[in-house]
Amino acid sequence: MIYLSDLPTGALSHVSSFLAAPSRALFAVALNYCDVERSSAIAGDDWDVLDFGDIEKDLAAKISDDDIRAVLLSIDAINNLRSLWLTNCINITGVGLDPLRGSTIIQDIDLSLVGVHESCRLDPEPPISCAEVIPILDSIIERGEDCSLEHLQFPNEWRRERNTVSDFHAFLTRYNDYLNSRADVCLKCSCNLPGDGHMLRMDEYQYGTQNFTCHDCMNKFCDECDDDLFGCYISVCDRCERSYCGHCQTVYYCSCCENSYCVDCVDSKQCSQCEEKTCLNCLVTGCHNNCDADIIWCSYCVENENAFSSCKDCNERYCGDCCDSDIHAVKCCVGCKKDLCSQCRVNRCKEGRNCTKCYQLAFHVLLESKERQHQEMQAENDNQRNEINQLKRRVKDLSNEI
Repeated sequence: MIYLSDLPTGALSHVSSFLAAPSRALFAVALNYCDVERSSAIAGDDWDVLDFGDIEKDLAAKISDDDIRAVLLSIDAINNLRSLWLTNCINITGVGLDPLRGSTIIQDIDLSLVGVHESCRLDPEPPISCAEVIPILDSIIERGEDCSLEHLQFPNEWRRERNTVSDFHAFLTRYNDYLNSRADVCLKCSCNLPGDGHMLRMDEYQYGTQNFTCHDCMNKFCDECDDDLFGCYISVCDRCERSYCGHCQTVYYCSCCENSYCVDCVDSKQCSQCEEKTCLNCLVTGCHNNCDADIIWCSYCVENENAFSSCKDCNERYCGDCCDSDIHAVKCCVGCKKDLCSQCRVNRCKEGRNCTKCYQLAFHVLLESKERQHQEMQAENDNQRNEINQLKRRVKDLSNEI
């Protein structure tokens, strides 16, 4: 019997060249080669970046710590790997990262376990462990001037509650000191970073995320620099909690919820009333009449009733144009000052609960309703008359045939 591992290295290397980078490494690991040279030939040697988001999400979710460790060894990660993203590896504890211990080459590690522009919050919580990962990260930053690490993205589960006596907070302090020692400068104005602040967010807001550093290009910008094209050079998204410079991603500010979002995380539209850019979570769409699908309002305009009139009984909303031109839309009675749609006002009139002015408003609605009923009855009578005439002609035709 011939096994896959019995095939020539050249043939296996050619097959693996059609696979995504993580799949190439997993393929080499699956062949269970002890020969590092042959394993490297199959996995390839271009290993600056390893992102498990390049493989199917279901497959990444099945990857274990043993798999991670075997992959890192097969690509000689300690001497080759500069960027590691553990995207969708939601069943690891982190012990498999041990081959990176003491690396002087690694620059960027994303431990968030979520893909680009995905929410940083996972449910259920993944088992990735501070106790397993922090000693490995410590061994990297302890290399001092030889260390190349510039960016860490931590799991949301570690950052959810700020605990100043936790091992994680102690590591954040050490990592912040290491980043300060790098003496980075703003790419635009050349000011020293972090200036008067911290390279890490150490307070409650987005606790444990990194300041000044773009998640994509890892360029550094201070908070003061901006321009007409990009606005603030560096912004953090409140959904994925990653920071981006204006060159890599557009991050907009929602004036309603006062959050900032990547345009690829949460889409935005312009409020028809105040014309402010608003996230989709803060938009209310559609007049009850469906008069214009493009009419949208932000929650601020909705709450302040600047964009529409709302019926006090059924709460249906009508745009200003419909309220002016449609007798069925919301009208304000000059007598009792009630904002009601036509149906709710008619119902109140039938119950005898309304004022004279309400009856006057309801009269036009009832008159139109009667006219519409008359037209519908007339149309029904015409249809029945046509059906009778067709039956008469049919009977006459049949009589002639007999």
